[in-house]
Amino acid sequence: MKTPLRYAPSRRSGFTLVELLVVIGIIAILAAVLAVSAGSVIKTAQRQRALTIATQIQQACLSYDTEYGIYPVPTGTTGDYTILDGDQTDWANLIIALSGNVNPSNGAAVTNNAIANARAIQWLNLKNADVTTQGAPKNPVNDGTDSLYFNIAFDSDYDGIIGAGNSTASLPNFAAGTSSALSQSGGSTTQGVAVWANCTGYKTGSTNALNASFWVHTY
Repeated sequence: MKTPLRYAPSRRSGFTLVELLVVIGIIAILAAVLAVSAGSVIKTAQRQRALTIATQIQQACLSYDTEYGIYPVPTGTTGDYTILDGDQTDWANLIIALSGNVNPSNGAAVTNNAIANARAIQWLNLKNADVTTQGAPKNPVNDGTDSLYFNIAFDSDYDGIIGAGNSTASLPNFAAGTSSALSQSGGSTTQGVAVWANCTGYKTGSTNALNASFWVHTY
């Protein structure tokens, strides 16, 4: 007589609770790493966009000077002229003039009495997303308080230098590489126009905001 075959019981399929917890933990760690990496990539792209905007503004101002023999500053300006972070009205006047007397936020023609562009030449072509509704350039990296725009200085007294000597402009000294150099006068350039912006993502004046490597500048 044949002995009946006996089968060993199969192992239960599926994950145990401990295994599930381990898998969930690994997924959470990977998600956190990816989030940090993605955030870093986004910040880098935003800083690059800010530098692109700063460079475009500088080149447009130099082209304006070539065309009209004067920098795009308000009529009657005799010394060096600056527009600082947060000065939306002055920034809008400049951007509109460089954009051919057009507000780039909506494409509307604007009669600009502050800075003349008699021939309505367009040297600057910013996207709608790059400016406020008023026309001021938006810093892609900001903390929502006082880091909304850019800073610009002109050698409008044509003494050959900005930010030193008898100049009334004050440029951060990025070459020094120290936090105090960013909050004090001392930087200089002979380019005639300098543009810079805080792209740390932190409030201007805070410790983190004084990290030179996170700023963008054209000098």
